[in-house]
Formats: sequence, structure tokens, C-alpha cells
Amino acid sequence: MRKGLSVLILSIVTLGLAGCSQAKTPDISSVSIEKDGTVSHQIVGQFEQNYYEMDGLSALAAQRVEEYCAGHGDGSVELQSVESEDGKILIDLKYASPEDYSSFNNRELYVGTLEDAASQGYVLEKVAFVSAKGEPMELGYIDDPESKKIMIAASKPGEEMIVNTYGKALYINQSAGSGMEVSFAGKKSVRIAYPAAEDGTVSAETLSYVIFE
Repeated sequence: MRKGLSVLILSIVTLGLAGCSQAKTPDISSVSIEKDGTVSHQIVGQFEQNYYEMDGLSALAAQRVEEYCAGHGDGSVELQSVESEDGKILIDLKYASPEDYSSFNNRELYVGTLEDAASQGYVLEKVAFVSAKGEPMELGYIDDPESKKIMIAASKPGEEMIVNTYGKALYINQSAGSGMEVSFAGKKSVRIAYPAAEDGTVSAETLSYVIFE
């Protein structure tokens, strides 16, 4: 049983799938960018379990968090809860920063100003943005850019997530030719889906961009 639980932890915790729906129990995982700089993360997975399997899963999740904090500082990641609802596993985590989310999940996540993103090497001028109304927007024509924030997240094929920002989502990158789908899911939410290739070929991680205020 422990081997199976370890596989589950590795497959849903380290992948960092993200998203939530309006249903009582979310269908996909979610990442929420908080104004205080922390990141809330709810992982949704399917698993056939009984009470003892859930107990073991909780212990493994807690162990992984403890191991991470031992090397990165107390509170860098907190395990909020591990629950089972409607045949789904829900794991709630909280990270002290986007950098901790990235390190813990081995998945890129950047949150900052447009200016700081450029200084970190992100070439935003090459990104084709679109507004909630479907209107294309070039970075150089965005009003009051110094007041805007940007979230940049990496996804792998087969992943789907909802990203929630603490401010209004203004622009997202247009869906890429790779099959990546990025769409508005509310005033402060964006859905990111990266379907796996039908022929089984493995594609590299792809970045998604959300500008908000």
C-alpha cells in the first residue's frame, strides 16, 4: 500500500496540477496567488481508498512537506489538509512564496511586475496577449504598465489548472499552436489546459502568461 501511496504523491503533488470549479467538489486543481505573496494550492486526484489508505496518504504528504521545510525553512510549505470527497482526493497546500511553489513542485511559477519579469529574462514583447473581450493587445500599448502584475506558469502535456489572481485578470497569452488552451474563467480566474498529444509524443513544458491588476 505504501508504494501505491508514494506513486500517488509523486504523480499529483510534484506535478502540481491546478484548478477549481463551481461544483461542491472541484474537478481539477487550482493555484491561487494571494496579495500577501503566498500561494494556495489545491490538488485534485482520483484514488480508490479506505480509511487506512487515506491515513497513509496524509502521512506521506506531511513527510514530504517536512522534508522540504527542513531544507528551505519552517513555514515555506504548509500542509493544510488531505481529504476525500466524492471519490476524489483533495490536498490543500500553502506556500510562503511563488519560489517555494516552484521548488516544491519542480514547476516554474513567477509573480511580479512587468518590469521585474523583463529583468528576470522573460521576453514579454514576443508574447501575443488578448483581453477578456478577445481583443489583441501588444505589451507596449498596455495603459499604466507600472501598476500591472504578471503571473507566468509552466504546464506539461496532459495538465489542466485554474489560476486565481488577487486582482482582476486583464490579459492572457493567446492559445499556442502546441495545443495549449488559455481562457478567462472569471474576473480573477484563468483556465489553463495543455492536452496530451494524441500520437503519444512528449512535448516540453509551455509557459502561460496572465496580466492582472
